[in-house]
Amino acid sequence: IRERRCVGKTWPQWWDVLGRDLGAPIAGADPEAASEPETKGKAADQPGTQCNKSVVVIGMRGVGKTSLGRFAARELGLEFVDLDEHLEKDVGKTIPEIVNGSGWATFRQHESRLLAQVLNETHPTGALVVCGGGVVEEEVNRKVLQQYMASGASVVCLKPNMQHVAAYLNRDKTRPAYAITSDINDVYARRLPLYAECCNYEYLVDKALLSMTDEDDHPGAWAVIERDFARLLRFATGRDLNRVDIEHPSFFVSLTTPDVREYLPSKLDCVTAGAHAIELRVDLLLRAADFIDADFGDQGVEDAFVHYVHRQFTMLRHFSRLPVVFTVRTAPQGGAFPADADSLRLRLLHSAVQWSAEYVDVEVDNAAPALFAARRNSLVIASYHDTTGTKLRWGAAECEFANEILARARSCGDIAKLISVANSWEDNLDCMRFIQRNHSVAAPLIALNMGYVGQLSRVLCPCLTPVTHPLLTTAAAPGQISVAQINQARALAGLMPSKRFFLFGTPVQQSPSPAMHNAGFAAVGLPHSYGLKETAAVDDQIAATIQAVDFGGASVTIPHKQAIIPLLDSLTPAAQRIGAVNTVIPVESATGGQRSLLGDNTDYLGIVDSLRQKRVDFDQEAALPDFASSSALVIGAGGTSRAALYALHTLGVRSVVIFNRTLARAEELVEEFAELFDSLAAVPQLEDAAK
Repeated sequence: IRERRCVGKTWPQWWDVLGRDLGAPIAGADPEAASEPETKGKAADQPGTQCNKSVVVIGMRGVGKTSLGRFAARELGLEFVDLDEHLEKDVGKTIPEIVNGSGWATFRQHESRLLAQVLNETHPTGALVVCGGGVVEEEVNRKVLQQYMASGASVVCLKPNMQHVAAYLNRDKTRPAYAITSDINDVYARRLPLYAECCNYEYLVDKALLSMTDEDDHPGAWAVIERDFARLLRFATGRDLNRVDIEHPSFFVSLTTPDVREYLPSKLDCVTAGAHAIELRVDLLLRAADFIDADFGDQGVEDAFVHYVHRQFTMLRHFSRLPVVFTVRTAPQGGAFPADADSLRLRLLHSAVQWSAEYVDVEVDNAAPALFAARRNSLVIASYHDTTGTKLRWGAAECEFANEILARARSCGDIAKLISVANSWEDNLDCMRFIQRNHSVAAPLIALNMGYVGQLSRVLCPCLTPVTHPLLTTAAAPGQISVAQINQARALAGLMPSKRFFLFGTPVQQSPSPAMHNAGFAAVGLPHSYGLKETAAVDDQIAATIQAVDFGGASVTIPHKQAIIPLLDSLTPAAQRIGAVNTVIPVESATGGQRSLLGDNTDYLGIVDSLRQKRVDFDQEAALPDFASSSALVIGAGGTSRAALYALHTLGVRSVVIFNRTLARAEELVEEFAELFDSLAAVPQLEDAAK
């Protein structure tokens, strides 16, 4: 009963009957990790379970495996293992010495022995293992990597910009030249299918993607590539799945462009304002000049298009943290992808999983079960579009086909998506009732009607509603409306009561917060307001405000960040460790009971993001600062200084000095936070920090 798909095979409506008819409270949750040992295929069978298997990185020499691997290992708290360095230490010779003295065959034998040893004996868990570029040349190594993937581990192949790799190899003389050919492109062409056999994730490493915008150059491109590589590994290992909260109304904006650079970098934030995800309409990428009349019977053309799509996907990753909905909509289902290019469509859908797309939209057809079985941590949206509105009917007396399609969608998808056309306004009410009968957090359903008459159904859709934006040249479907329009309609219909938000503290009269937040509310059509509540102390006035029915939340500034804690019901782990709160969030009860007040601290996140952004902005020709080997100075000993210490700990800084005009308060922080650092000290004079 813990596995929804198993229950759904025998009783597709079970969860709805359980919640609606039997009145049982239902809340969505990923299955807990099983207590038995890892078994073959487990990662695919239980998507979302965190995996502690070591991560393996493969790819061409010069693509950046060592640099990216070291960074990601620090970010994820993994031990870094460079197989080439490990081999040199084990044999007692450098790789050039081994190759020149005993030949490539001897080197490969050592490599095969140590690969199996590292993955199966010395580092099967808790490590990030970087392999040499030619590790896939030997069949025995390929089998080891394939068996390791089958156990649930992640093997990531770094896909290169070969011009960059060639330039690097011309400078790097620490490794011997390739034995078979001097043409690096020939070597890559030979290895490419071998890499594909041995990996279940791919990451495109191309600094040029960060300069293919309105800007001539992007300083700190490598820091962006590092950041997003760590993001892929967090997703692959289940540490951060970056999923949308299905319990509340949510939206994804559909990009209708043959080239996402049209919106990069300046327009993307505006286009995605209020959205919770971005849909990459891969079928619309066919309109790019290079592919609009392409012959996809040519393997070279197909390969070029897949690479183009990978570049488009990677650019979205570099410029947005939002999850991606990867969609290849065929012409019969209202899209632009040729119905007879099925092999290419399937290749793209499976590639989306390899590229770590959070959501993959697949049409309910014979291909869907295979993708569902291979989805790993991606979620599959199983979709069906009736572009006439004659087959997919919602009414209780005519929904037999809709029920059948829903059952099929749930057998091969994590989220069902059923789209029809409204032939009358009443079709929207029928759609709403169909959703009420069939949607739950445990079994999500996207259901709506296309067309102008069907716009109300978009307002009533419970989750992951596709939306457009005025800056987009065209909508992805007839009747598609914006986030602001949906929010405004929901507010007018009484589905979104207005809330009041506040800034607590003193002095706050000069704060720009009301102007910023109210402008944000207006931009996305929210009916809320943000105002100031200035008090000298956390008094009865604040206590009454946070208990009001229309209280939506509050920002907390000095001097109340610690004084407000007794009024709250709980704290996030970060706020608890920091000992200060800057955000108050009312949390509704899942069972409809009394809401609670949660205290959070986002100061540390702002500090972390600012420091990481400095790495991105850093001169890319200079050496990027390494947080783990850096020291830091914190000036002050109040609530924000507490957050700064936690932020430095989060970044991996090990040595910190605190200066405060009252030394005793700084020393109190040293005592409280000492366990987080190798060295934490308070200094009486600012000049002493440099010592």
